[in-house]
Amino acid sequence: MKTAIEQLRRGASFDLKLHKQPVTALVVTIFILYLISIVTGDKPRTVYYYSEMGMFPVVIMFTLLLFQREIGGGSMELVSTYPASLRLIAVRKWVLALLYASVLNLLWMAVYLLKFGDIATVMHPWDGGEAVKRSVGVFQLMLQTMPAFMLLASLTLAGIVLFRKTYGGLALGFALWVLDTISGGDWLSGWTLYASFLPEGASFAVNRLVLLAASAVLLGFAVWLIGRRDRWIMEDEE
Repeated sequence: MKTAIEQLRRGASFDLKLHKQPVTALVVTIFILYLISIVTGDKPRTVYYYSEMGMFPVVIMFTLLLFQREIGGGSMELVSTYPASLRLIAVRKWVLALLYASVLNLLWMAVYLLKFGDIATVMHPWDGGEAVKRSVGVFQLMLQTMPAFMLLASLTLAGIVLFRKTYGGLALGFALWVLDTISGGDWLSGWTLYASFLPEGASFAVNRLVLLAASAVLLGFAVWLIGRRDRWIMEDEE
């Protein structure tokens, strides 16, 4: 029992030490390029390039990183024998992925404010009404994009658990992001991840609520599925 608890403690500690994973270097490099593009700009950059288009893949990669040790490293069979809830482990990692992404979200906004003195972008009223471009606070902008962050984290987690491979989640998460991005929101229309791509006449509040509901369904599915220990214990025998 003590050994199992110690292993779980180390697992939780590992979640806070992503710098030891090679993929972390890729995430950091991409984010540094975002910051360089802000600092070297001679006029304010289009905000949604960073708040949505740039941060969406970061959320996906953080979710992957947090499962890299257990699933990507092939240790999930051992972890599933521990007297601990696999479901709580999955929820913990999902929350941490959003927290890590939120920290980087705050960081690029801080750099943007230092460079240009203001963040101005199109904001949608939650109670309806026409979207207008205006100066926006940091947490207002984070609130607008968080439902999409949650959906991408949940979809990536669901893919990882369903296929029992980290690249399963990576493929699903990036497929949704790429298709929605290259179509300019036309592919998902009123259900687009992008507040910036929301069609005229579509309800922003309904869009965000649908994203939250889809996120909850996918997260619930992933949490239920990961708790089926027989799927992990049998993996090496298949």
